[in-house]
Amino acid sequence: MKSPLIAPRAQLWIGRDAVSLCGADGSRQHAAFSDAASLRAACAALAQTQPRWRGIEGVLSDAHCRYLVLPRLAGTRGRAELQASIAARFGAAFGDDPADWLLQSDGALLGSTDLVCGLRQERAAAIRAGLADARRRLHSLQPLWVWCSQRPLGAARAPHWLASSDGDALTVGLFAHGSCVGVRSTRLGEDSLAACLDRETALQSAHAAGTPVWLFGDSAAPARLADGSPVVGAALPPAAARGGMA
Repeated sequence: MKSPLIAPRAQLWIGRDAVSLCGADGSRQHAAFSDAASLRAACAALAQTQPRWRGIEGVLSDAHCRYLVLPRLAGTRGRAELQASIAARFGAAFGDDPADWLLQSDGALLGSTDLVCGLRQERAAAIRAGLADARRRLHSLQPLWVWCSQRPLGAARAPHWLASSDGDALTVGLFAHGSCVGVRSTRLGEDSLAACLDRETALQSAHAAGTPVWLFGDSAAPARLADGSPVVGAALPPAAARGGMA
């Protein structure tokens, strides 16, 4: 348990085209951006309002991220070889230069799979530079779906779906025995959140009907998926939702 004597950190929520800063005192400020330069300026302006001695936590919308679960190639030796393999297959899967992405992976050194998350390098660099311009420190930067994964809504080792939606992107991952076995992230279109959830879960690994869905979202959660799977909903912080960044 955190000591009440330790003040909470300010949080910087980066959406598709807007930034919201939640101060440790509960205050909220917003700024829009359209490219890396304006994102840097927005982060600098907002960060300047916070004390210098506390790092700022950053959470990035999945609109700027990509996810992938990769089987570990046989014969992989050492961390460097593993990271090179991940970068090459990430680039092949999405048709992008992996150098344009800040890749983070989660998997045991002797494991059989790796959960890979890619953050756009241009966005991550702009956020870090903006805080540096304001002489503030970035304590951490993580994608929204990863942030949600650290807040379980049930038994973490039991099979479940983990879904997050900030109104711009929907990310859905399937967990079994405490590990992610499949994940997809997509932009939300005209379909309802319930319809998007039904589509995304059907596109992923086979699972038993009734697998619970942990949904972190900015709108009301459906009670169940089309296959009968129950949905346990949790609201995102107001600053993370698209309306909270307007």
